Amino acid sequence: MLTFLVRRLVAAMAMVAIAATLVFFLIHLLPGDPIVLLLGEQGANNPEVVQRIREKLNLDAPIPVQYTRWVERTLRGDLGQSLQTGLPVSGEVAKRIPRSLELIALGLLFATGVGIPLGVLAAQRPNAPSGWIAGGVAVFGFSSPVFVTGILLIIAFSLWMGLLPSSGYSALSEGVARHLQFALLPSLTIGVNFMGVVTRMTRASLGDVLRKDYVQTARAKGLAEHAALYRHALPNALIPIIAVIGVRAGNLLGGMVIIEALFDWPGLSSLLVRACFDRDYPIIQGALLAILLLFVVISLVVDFCQSLVDPKLRQV
Repeated sequence: MLTFLVRRLVAAMAMVAIAATLVFFLIHLLPGDPIVLLLGEQGANNPEVVQRIREKLNLDAPIPVQYTRWVERTLRGDLGQSLQTGLPVSGEVAKRIPRSLELIALGLLFATGVGIPLGVLAAQRPNAPSGWIAGGVAVFGFSSPVFVTGILLIIAFSLWMGLLPSSGYSALSEGVARHLQFALLPSLTIGVNFMGVVTRMTRASLGDVLRKDYVQTARAKGLAEHAALYRHALPNALIPIIAVIGVRAGNLLGGMVIIEALFDWPGLSSLLVRACFDRDYPIIQGALLAILLLFVVISLVVDFCQSLVDPKLRQV
């Protein structure tokens, strides 16, 4: 197990290094001058002011030199300062990460808690009405765009029933109940969409495993149906399901722009979008680096969970 984890960790570190390098150089291909956006057109007409700001922000050096300085600072935990606010990037990114992870975690909890039982039901009874209903729910969740799901939830729970606020954010310091009121709708939006993916994957994976010879043999020897299902079939069917959950969670880290914009949630994706419009290079680099690191951590957790379910994967 230790050798397996070390191999995965080394591969993950190499991937982060390569991806971070590409991010740094590709960012400088963005059109527009950040100094012009920072000073405005009138301030940018003063060459002395522009040069002084460039030197202060370390934008006057050649790109390879900037990259070397950036790597040195990053290894020390210093991601620089925002070009717009002057605040430390590490503090702003660290403040936004838990907010995005919270929505993802709550959404995945709903998706797995509802999607796996629906998938099991659909695989057990593919031709029964209950199986059709489970499949229909999965198709709706999978095919509905997140912004459509979010708008429907806002209409239902905010406008019609008045149970939850339609948008906004409340810190935990203002009360757990109030905080969860603002977090529920965006989390459900993520969960409903992902629930369809989990249901379809569970139905397909479990349906294939139920046809395997060892499951049929267990049934022929008189093993109860629920025991054959939950003791033999479902653990083996979980391997691709765990992989899908992990990949989807990683993709959500950088793909929550629509959800955070729709519900006015101050997360990591909204910070990244704003920084792209402002050409705030340090914020862009810091946010993307955080997303890369979180994606790698999630991938390592997924590999570990899969190896617990299937020990053969440790030899890969």
